[in-house]
Amino acid sequence: MESADRKKILELAKRNFTIRKLYREHQDLEEKLARLGNKRYLTAQEEVEQKTLKIRKLRGVDTMLSLVANAF
Repeated sequence: MESADRKKILELAKRNFTIRKLYREHQDLEEKLARLGNKRYLTAQEEVEQKTLKIRKLRGVDTMLSLVANAF
């Protein structure tokens, strides 16, 4: 996510519960992905989990950016 987009999201999150919830989920997904990324090797199950988390994160970003675009 670009810095300008992040600023808009954080600004809007102060007033919008949905964006605030999506942003918290985004941060949680980033933490989980970082933990998986720190592992030297991933099991097959962890690789599937990593892909699933990345997809969820991307969908959340798309949703947040859509909400931001509609707000401005």
